[in-house]
Amino acid sequence: MRGHIALLLPEVRGTARQLRPNSNEAHRLKARLDGIERQTRQGLGQGTLSAHVQVHQLARDCQYLLARHTAEIQR
Repeated sequence: MRGHIALLLPEVRGTARQLRPNSNEAHRLKARLDGIERQTRQGLGQGTLSAHVQVHQLARDCQYLLARHTAEIQR
């Protein structure tokens, strides 16, 4: 999933530049993308539960990026 995120993140960041720089939407999107980037740098942690939570979060982040990317393509 990290590989998919690594491919999608720059694409979505590129579309974010089309938003008004000081708009609420631009700030929210930047914060979300920065959070996703931080999340991909974290390891799985120690223990099964920690790994499960990390993988689940990466999956949600990947789904979010894919949805944003797909929506931009359809415009």
